[in-house]
Amino acid sequence: MKKTALTIVAVLLLHIAFTQANNSKTFTLDSISKLVIHYLQAKQSDSIYALAGEKFRSQLKKEDFKTISETQVFPLNDFQHITFIGNENGINKYKVAGTPDLQLLIGLDAANKLETLLIKTFSDN
Repeated sequence: MKKTALTIVAVLLLHIAFTQANNSKTFTLDSISKLVIHYLQAKQSDSIYALAGEKFRSQLKKEDFKTISETQVFPLNDFQHITFIGNENGINKYKVAGTPDLQLLIGLDAANKLETLLIKTFSDN
């Protein structure tokens, strides 16, 4: 009887610990996502780049990111009407209303730095 009770308590404690870790990661991703959205609305590419991790920076230099942001991303949409769609594999998906509707994908690396930032035509998939 004691072994059963101890096993149940141990399983519950593991479940609680795992849930808290998951909630912490989700909270951090949501917080960083809100910052990225704010900086997109304010057209502050330097501030977005400051949130980037090593992998992101290795793929795109700061100057190139600024040029792409100013010439392609910011003119495309004002990023004022954004709706959270869901989270899949640690990446938040948002719908950005406009013509055309866009999807915004945001994900973090293990150090909670921006690793994924993708803006493309919206798809329900």
